[in-house]
Amino acid sequence: MLSLMDKQDRLITENTELKLRLLECEKVSGVNQRLKEEIEEIKKQNDVPKTTYQDYENSLRSSQEKVQDGIVDRAEGGLDENKLKEL
Repeated sequence: MLSLMDKQDRLITENTELKLRLLECEKVSGVNQRLKEEIEEIKKQNDVPKTTYQDYENSLRSSQEKVQDGIVDRAEGGLDENKLKEL
């Protein structure tokens, strides 16, 4: 009988410890979830400048191509070296 009571006491103690660990895990899980949500929000915010940057980069590339095409067209049209340098 005494052995059963000792075992019961150990199980009650273990159960209490497990409940405390569970509460701690739930707190950590809640913190992790909030951090994941914050990370997703930051990713969304980062996408806006990234897209804008890519748009500017594409626009610049297009402008550079137009300038190069204009220089080639003018060079073929008979502009001398000094005029090309001025452009």
